Amino acid sequence: MQFLATSLLLFLASFAIAKNIILTNDDGWAATNVRATYYKLKAAGHNVFLIAPVSQRSGWSGKFDIPTSKTLQTNGEFSYPAAGAPSWGHEANDDHIWYFNGTPASSVAFGLQYVLPEKFNNISIDLVVSGPNEGLNLAGLFTLSGTIAATYNSVYRNYPAVAFSGSNGNNSFFKDSLDLNDPKNPSTIYANLITNFVQELFKTQGSNPRALPLGVGLNVNLPKVGYEDESCTNPKWVYTRITGQDAATADLVYNKTSDSFVWAQKSYQALTACNNGDCSLPSEEFILEHTKCQSSVSAFSIDFDANLGLTNAVHGLIGGLFK
Repeated sequence: MQFLATSLLLFLASFAIAKNIILTNDDGWAATNVRATYYKLKAAGHNVFLIAPVSQRSGWSGKFDIPTSKTLQTNGEFSYPAAGAPSWGHEANDDHIWYFNGTPASSVAFGLQYVLPEKFNNISIDLVVSGPNEGLNLAGLFTLSGTIAATYNSVYRNYPAVAFSGSNGNNSFFKDSLDLNDPKNPSTIYANLITNFVQELFKTQGSNPRALPLGVGLNVNLPKVGYEDESCTNPKWVYTRITGQDAATADLVYNKTSDSFVWAQKSYQALTACNNGDCSLPSEEFILEHTKCQSSVSAFSIDFDANLGLTNAVHGLIGGLFK
């Protein structure tokens, strides 16, 4: 009897902080990572709307595409759905799972400007979760990542938002690899980690109307787990900064022999400079590349202005223009 009472209390407690969440990504609405996270967040009692691109849109940054036709001209990711289907729609058996023939940034806007007001009585959203991406998004990839772009585009619109990126780089179809009961499946582990993270965020929110300060978002990167590293199933959370030691950005290398280019990453001094934030924090890159079984958590602001000292320094260099 006591066991049943305790179980009931835990069940009710999980629903006491139930919130309305938009879940999106850049790997497409049919990716295993995002589907696992959808079901785990729902199991925790949240009202989740999965609204994501119909096709893979990794690396599309903040590009804001909208459909130019009412039907798909090419197949969606994993041919789900196939060309000829409507350019936006939802799962036949779940009207909370939507696709949009656009980018992560425009998918968020599609959810906020169409799905919620037209289909769900303009329900208010408490948090936007983007990811988990298939692959890390560290430092200099901030402006390239579609996952992060969905996040800062949500923050632009006054919504608290968190980007999650995982180290499992395989692009998999949920109908082939989703297993919510497999404790070593990386997608399932990530989904549980994200759910725990979101639960903590809402728990500490308390009576505050916002889960995060206005204009602020979070960028979270998760290490290899489960089958990709069986020694790691419950990584430690580490508070980090986006830039700093070892921070790198996308680059290219030219091969004279083949007269071609290959993608690369390279660190530059500007990415290690600390002009804002807590300069004592480790960088995301350092934590994910040089430590074991740890996740980075970085706060960012959409106030892109330089700090006062830098603003005044630059003003001094071009002050003559303003006379």
